[in-house]
Amino acid sequence: MTARPDDSDPALAELTRRIGGHVRALRRARGLPRRVLSEISGVSERYLAQLESGNGNVTVGILHRLSLVFGCAVEDLVAGGARPNTEKGHRLALLGVRGGGKTTLGAAISAARGVPFIEMSSQIEMVSGMDVGEVISLYGQEGFRRYEEEAIASIIEDHDRVVLAVGGGIVEAAANYDLLLRHFHTIWVKASSAEHIGRVRAQGDERPMAGFAAAEEHLSNMLEQREADFSRADLVISTSGVSADRSVAELQELISNHAIM
Repeated sequence: MTARPDDSDPALAELTRRIGGHVRALRRARGLPRRVLSEISGVSERYLAQLESGNGNVTVGILHRLSLVFGCAVEDLVAGGARPNTEKGHRLALLGVRGGGKTTLGAAISAARGVPFIEMSSQIEMVSGMDVGEVISLYGQEGFRRYEEEAIASIIEDHDRVVLAVGGGIVEAAANYDLLLRHFHTIWVKASSAEHIGRVRAQGDERPMAGFAAAEEHLSNMLEQREADFSRADLVISTSGVSADRSVAELQELISNHAIM
């Protein structure tokens, strides 16, 4: 049986409840299902449920694991909230699979906030001096990831306020993804697999039409496999079944509530 807080010590019981509330708030702010947080942190889903309800036996080791996921210090979980990460400045990165709405949202936020909007592919082309297809053809995925790292570093150096759209493939390069997470406020832009494919087709790319059902199943499996990685983003916004205007309004609210820019 899991040990419960000592009910004879009201101060300790209150601290446990407060920590559980902070963990729950941080998890929900990032759109993390408890199952996914368990997978990332290595803390059992059952224990997380007990902790969030104020009944968990809090240890420093558990808090350390959770602090790594949330990108904050252990003391922040105890005191409540995470300290501002000055490394991130006012940089915002919209992350996700093509067709989620990153370009639409990024362009709208750029216009509304008066900040530059950059797509990662364009930045890679700028630093490499060639288009993305040529980079991959000449140097393969390894070369592409090296230019991706250089592209991220150049944006960090040149911009304290910027909106960046990043393809979902970045999660396959751990070092590049960690660099992005450390220096940008990240928001995972997610949608259903059918909507991802439908929006790409609406943009004039008919490739998803070939074997639509198979393509949807493949994308659905890929999204499931990458869910834990995407969920490392600071926040999440779903564009499924929502108009572009509504999604922009929701993103504006997220940006304002979290003082991103």
